[in-house]
Amino acid sequence: MTSSDGTQTRSSQAPAGIWAPVLLGVVLRLVHIWMPVVGIHSWRQADTAAMARHFAGFDTPIWLPQIDWGGASPGYVESEFPLFPFLTGQIYQLFGVHEWIGRGLSVLFSALTIWLVIRLGRRWFNPAAGWWGGMALAVAPLGVYYGRAFQAEALLLFCAAGALEAHSLWVERRASWALALSWLCFTGAALIKVIPLLWLGLPLLLLHLTPSPQAAADPPQQTLQRLLRLLLNPWFWVYTTTALAVTSAWYLHAYQLGESSGLTFGFWGEDSDRSNIQLVLNGSSWLNLAIRVGLRALLVVGIPFLMIGAIRGWSVGGGRIALGGGIGLLFCTVATMRSSTVHEYYQFPLLLFSSPLVGLGWQTWHSHQRRWLVRTLLCITLLISVMVLSLDYWAVEARQRRIWMPLAETIRRELPADARIVSVTGPDPTLLNLARRQGWLIASQKLTPERIQKLRDAGASHLAGSFLWQETYSPLTDKQRARLEQLAVSSTAPWIGPQKQTYLLPIEDLPGDF
Repeated sequence: MTSSDGTQTRSSQAPAGIWAPVLLGVVLRLVHIWMPVVGIHSWRQADTAAMARHFAGFDTPIWLPQIDWGGASPGYVESEFPLFPFLTGQIYQLFGVHEWIGRGLSVLFSALTIWLVIRLGRRWFNPAAGWWGGMALAVAPLGVYYGRAFQAEALLLFCAAGALEAHSLWVERRASWALALSWLCFTGAALIKVIPLLWLGLPLLLLHLTPSPQAAADPPQQTLQRLLRLLLNPWFWVYTTTALAVTSAWYLHAYQLGESSGLTFGFWGEDSDRSNIQLVLNGSSWLNLAIRVGLRALLVVGIPFLMIGAIRGWSVGGGRIALGGGIGLLFCTVATMRSSTVHEYYQFPLLLFSSPLVGLGWQTWHSHQRRWLVRTLLCITLLISVMVLSLDYWAVEARQRRIWMPLAETIRRELPADARIVSVTGPDPTLLNLARRQGWLIASQKLTPERIQKLRDAGASHLAGSFLWQETYSPLTDKQRARLEQLAVSSTAPWIGPQKQTYLLPIEDLPGDF
């Protein structure tokens, strides 16, 4: 990394234009910034957007998050700490409800995270590795999509990167403000998602056991001595116990809120269904995860560079910190295997640790290659990123917008703001959020005369849904479709969307014996 006189070698110097990775990342994340909340994992984004809308419209405190699918109730829900929707709601109060504001906030946090990753890579390895690590995060499709999605993932990663950077400053300078900032970011990440207690706590611990990230790792005896000194330090226990206490206090409150309202995201009990030992032992689950990470996080071409970076990084303290974060995420994946296989944003934090290692691998490789070869591989990498983003993300958003927005705009225009509708989209709240209305969620197969009568009595005014889609992304069976078409025909005043894909039916007009 350095020459004999202590100066940096050319291969370890950062390329010109330190802000190039940040600017490229922002440009990619601004694509479809005006898109309504549709697309991959729109159900998760819809709940976040609904919370933001309610925080703005009802000016409720941050400890009372509300969703749209609470029926006739206010919709208070057990959830993670709603910092991201609350911040978005405060901006809504100034500029009105516009989804691009929430997406723009994610882009801001994502851009700051790229900058922090550059700093971390420089601290752990060298300036060139940090620069290339920032570039890896900037173009990774997983980072691009969830770096501008209407959910808290971008804020989560920013908090995690901030905790690592601030804690590094505290270890180096012993500045009390850095320790306080580290605690604030670490606790914020735990409040947003809980599992950072492990995958972020482990690299923070390794920071204490690493005197200099760029130096060779200590022998086991010295590492053990550092660990013993840390355990005897009262500030270690103050930092840890207060973070755990604040996180536990919020989730206890969230549990009580869910108990009183009956509305929950399923953190506790039999409905949580996050872990599954059969999936852990199933090789196909790991193969699917590997393909997802290899394509959407590493763009395939990043896999060998990650391996090079991991091998080279293992011999220095900074590499072990990054690898510690990856190991922590692996444990979290095992503990939440079902959620990890279904929700790809569970792999999103991996980019925080893989990007600096990819940067180190790229810097090691490109310093011995011809310039034309390096540029060619860069162009191929960017082309793969744009193709994955176009096919897997942007095209899905465009298609779902064409299907659902005509119905949502009709509801906004024709129905009063306090109208309660029944969204026939299973557990998917996307339509309710697009329509900016509250109401009920129901699957088409559960539409019975008795159920509709109960909904009518509870104050529901309309049924809304699609003749083709169960959720916004799952197609209906032919039998379900025929039943909905028959129900629409029996209504005296139906609204049928373009190409007969969606419908809006007054619930009072529906017969009692369909």
